[in-house]
Amino acid sequence: MSDAPYKRAIIILADGARPDVLNEEMAKGNLPNMADYFAAKGTNKSMLTCFPSTTGPAYLPYVTGCFPGTCNVPGIRWFDKPHYAKSGWGFKSFRSYCGPETMFLDSDMNPKIKTAWEVFPQSKSIFNGVTKGIKKGHDLTSGGRIWHYYYAHMTDRWSYIDRVASHTMTKMIASKDFDFAFVVFPSVDEYSHRSSVFHDRVRKAYQEIDSYIGKMREDLRRVGLEEETLVFVVADHGLSDTHSHFDVGPWLEQEKGLRTFYYTNIAKFKFDAASMVSGNGMVHLYFKGQEGWKGRKCFEEISHESLLLDELRIHPAVALVATQGANSAIHVQTEKGHGSFRYDLARDQILYEFDRDDPLGIFKGGEAVLSNGFSMRESLASFYDSYFPDVFCQLFLAIVSIASYWRYCAVGLRVPVATFVLEF
Repeated sequence: MSDAPYKRAIIILADGARPDVLNEEMAKGNLPNMADYFAAKGTNKSMLTCFPSTTGPAYLPYVTGCFPGTCNVPGIRWFDKPHYAKSGWGFKSFRSYCGPETMFLDSDMNPKIKTAWEVFPQSKSIFNGVTKGIKKGHDLTSGGRIWHYYYAHMTDRWSYIDRVASHTMTKMIASKDFDFAFVVFPSVDEYSHRSSVFHDRVRKAYQEIDSYIGKMREDLRRVGLEEETLVFVVADHGLSDTHSHFDVGPWLEQEKGLRTFYYTNIAKFKFDAASMVSGNGMVHLYFKGQEGWKGRKCFEEISHESLLLDELRIHPAVALVATQGANSAIHVQTEKGHGSFRYDLARDQILYEFDRDDPLGIFKGGEAVLSNGFSMRESLASFYDSYFPDVFCQLFLAIVSIASYWRYCAVGLRVPVATFVLEF
């Protein structure tokens, strides 16, 4: 690695790429450019993604350094209970970033949060949907992004988007007029959704991205920028094959008798629940309470009224149900049972308790550890290899960041990297 200071950076985001598939392809010699780059100039590590681990919100940590909730974007879809209580049906009361409403993502973000586009004067974006604060002309695919994606969606030619991204990046490097660039390659994610994360077409997408990384390196070398450019090859999340599909919105309506607002069935004006899905692995649930939509419906109230939470936690497709309770407690439920925790921010102490068996599967006979509590950093270090590696951090920060804005309950579907569900 060069001792020269880096003057610019490029983030290559392979949407939905999995470290196991990438490393397997690298070991086979199918990703020679990444293998050489990692060996010559850096390192190869697996990391945890954020909550929710879905395209769009999961871009925000790279662009802002903050969790999605801190940025005021709690998921791909959300429902704002206080705004709905005040103003009723309207596109400021709910959102879906899966279609035309994507154009509102920047304006929905917390205005106090700075983006990389506002920090780096010559920052450039290629196919990134998060562009808050970017200068005019610096979003290099702004005019055609929606049409490129529409064409790829209708024809299933997502490799076309990757080629356009590479071609645009080549022109950007040739200009030498950038200090930070964020380049999105969506094909791995899109082809994985249509087949399997291990499908040959998906593996070919990894290989194509590798060739574009090789082209980028040649372009940097040609204009004399290689040694002063720091390159990151990252993913926003790993993708998992979906084996158990559970459409919670229709289930609430048909099985539980709750008139439910959910996409794409949003032409409703009198409903008792809202179901907002974020990707294959997570859904936010919101419930009308005794005060209508403006009040919080906590764990104790839901549990007293029905067996809904128990039915969710034992459903074969659900890994975790998380709900905000009274007195700032956060309740977690799985098929193993029920637990709750509180976090004392001033003392940096998590106090976690459960009925019999730990529903998170973290502690086995660790009563002393539980009674003494543990810090947030200890929870991240100690539970990294568990099924819910950052559950305490993500759930607490979700509540701290967005409790004043969003009011919801949550369900996490059963996938290899499980996600959660909350009621705020």
